Amino acid sequence: MPDYFTDITAREALKCTPGEADSLIKALVGDQKPEEIGGDHGLRAIHSDSLLSIEYDRKGAEIYIFGEDHADLHQIPEAFLKALGALLHKRGKDYLEFGYANTCSKHCPDSHGGGSFRIDTCGRIIEPKLVWPRPGKPRRKP
Repeated sequence: MPDYFTDITAREALKCTPGEADSLIKALVGDQKPEEIGGDHGLRAIHSDSLLSIEYDRKGAEIYIFGEDHADLHQIPEAFLKALGALLHKRGKDYLEFGYANTCSKHCPDSHGGGSFRIDTCGRIIEPKLVWPRPGKPRRKP
C-alpha cells in the first residue's frame, strides 16, 4: 500500500520578537513547551493535529513556518491563524504565501501534485482559483 505525504513551506521567514514568537507558539500548541533547537539558538513547536511547525531563530529574530509528512491545513488552530494574521498586519504585509507538495511513495494516477495558498491579515487561508482555458478549435495551417 502506498504512503501519501503533504509538505508545506512558507515562502519566507518573518521578523519576530521573542514575545511575538511566544504568542504564536502558544496559539499553535497551547501550554505545550516548545523544543530547544541548535543549543539555545532557537525553538520549535509542532501542532500534533495539523503537523504544522514553527521554528524561531533567536539570533536572526525570525520565525519560519512549515509542515512535514502529513500536514493538514484544515487542522490548523483558528487562534494560530488569527495570531499570524495580526503579526502580518504589524509587519505591513498583506499575506504570507506557502507552497505545498502532495507526494506518494508509489507512482500511480493522481498520486502527486502541489500548489500554493496564502494566509492573510485576517487569518484566512486563501487558495488560488485555477481556471483552464476553454478548448479551442485546432488552427488550420494556411
